[in-house]
Amino acid sequence: MKKFNSKISAIAFLIFFPLLIIARKKKRAVYVFALFILITLSSCFLSFYRTNTKPSIAAADASRLSSENKYFIIHFSNSTKGLENIYVKNDTLYGNLVHLTPEHSKNLNTEANRKTVRIRAKDKKYALIEVHLYTAAQLNNNDSVFAAAMSSFNRADVYELNKGATVTNHVLSIAGIVIASGAIISLIAFAIACNCPQVYVDNNGAYNFTSGLYSGAVYSTLERTDYLPLTTVPYNAKDISYKIANAKNEEQFINKVELLQVNHATGINVLADRYGNIYSYEKTTAPTSALIDNKNDIRNVLTQTDEQYYSFDNNANKNGFSDVRLTFEKPSGVNNAKLVIHARNTYWGGLVHKEFINLFGDEFEKWRAKQEKADPKDLEKWQTDQALPLMVYIKTNDGWKFVDYFQLIGNTASRDMIMQIDTRNITGNTIELKLETAYRFWDMDFAGIDYSNNSSFSVNIIKPSQVIKSDSTDEKEVLLNSDKQYVHLINDEFITFKYSIPATSNNAEALYFLVSGGYYHNLEQITGKANYNELLKFKQQGAFDKFSRKKYKEAQDVAMIMKQINSNQ
Repeated sequence: MKKFNSKISAIAFLIFFPLLIIARKKKRAVYVFALFILITLSSCFLSFYRTNTKPSIAAADASRLSSENKYFIIHFSNSTKGLENIYVKNDTLYGNLVHLTPEHSKNLNTEANRKTVRIRAKDKKYALIEVHLYTAAQLNNNDSVFAAAMSSFNRADVYELNKGATVTNHVLSIAGIVIASGAIISLIAFAIACNCPQVYVDNNGAYNFTSGLYSGAVYSTLERTDYLPLTTVPYNAKDISYKIANAKNEEQFINKVELLQVNHATGINVLADRYGNIYSYEKTTAPTSALIDNKNDIRNVLTQTDEQYYSFDNNANKNGFSDVRLTFEKPSGVNNAKLVIHARNTYWGGLVHKEFINLFGDEFEKWRAKQEKADPKDLEKWQTDQALPLMVYIKTNDGWKFVDYFQLIGNTASRDMIMQIDTRNITGNTIELKLETAYRFWDMDFAGIDYSNNSSFSVNIIKPSQVIKSDSTDEKEVLLNSDKQYVHLINDEFITFKYSIPATSNNAEALYFLVSGGYYHNLEQITGKANYNELLKFKQQGAFDKFSRKKYKEAQDVAMIMKQINSNQ
């Protein structure tokens, strides 16, 4: 920790001392101050924890955690209390109920099985000693002595540090500071990427963030529909509530919102592709190899969803992008395969996109107005020429053939995605796929293939009982259809949706999809002169990949200087 702190001190000296000199000479202290506030108040140098959710807790584990001076929190059905003077006897947990301190009241509504819940440095020492036990029992307000059988707890969370996510955040924090220091008047360099409309699902009275919608639809000409699986909603839910909220420094134009209930047999999974086609899959098969740079096998990284990501950070291929080449066994006689991945866009990709926007300077608004009148097909072609979506190819006798792409989903949350692939013309007993994108623009956690036929399932469109905007207006009618009627969200505005859910049959489960179409605008003010020489390069295929590699090299160079400074101390 001392070494890391010394590196931060070195960064502060290298950045803020030169900035102070510039500010005195050019009277731009306001920019220095704004940059300092931006870096201080942004998501720099956060820590992350994982919940380690279990459906129960053993008496021996409770005794051990108590001996380690963990802080126990009991979640009753109607209240939440701290537990002190803990001991376990005859499979019963005993203690004294106390009011929660403010320090231990900040992480009470974390959803189950979360692996990347962020906490600020000052809260780390409190969050990482917490043990959360959940019971269906109600608390009597007069109760102060607690006694409950270990079997009465239906969920146990033992928080611990997620080292991988924490280290990644710290690396990106350094990179963001490095890039921000290169352009003082560009104050948005570390406001990481497309936030897009934010979805929060109600969980026992608390709205938990789920994901963003139609990331990358930053003009009306890029408007599209997203099919977001609401995986945190129980399959047998009787009602569902969620809200769609505006993101900071943005405005949303929401065209349509639907809730789909897909009823399927137990043991079957369902997903919607980017066109809204719903496919079932059973048990995916892992790749027999996953090669980067045609030699390094990263199969072990992609065989399960565990937040061990491949970040498309290898050398550029012949097309000028990073890729991974997956080989799967192919049963004889199959005509279709379903590729299933778990992935997200990266924070780094978002940062690089911000740097690209900054190149327009005060010409950005004119450029955006032009894009609002452009042909959507031309915009889509530009995005695919830059490999900003995750491009998928299949190897045939005539070489690599483009199949389709996975759309941008943003960097706020990862999700499962599916793509159907025609295999009728693939001979032999293997299938080779290539997944390709711009340098460090995607994190992929899992990749598998399924050859099963589509199982039977039914799809219901659930009508909302209530659609209310934060200004109390009823927006139910406006959001019924895909038309040119939009709900406009600005500042801190949001819309809440409530549904009553019909019961499923005894032998069926349900997965819910939030279907929403629209687009959004970034409202950040960009200043300075346009860098036309640099912008002209982006007319070329693969320019974003080159730009990303250049920026990352700059960050690496400064990291090397930091390392040298640290070694000399």
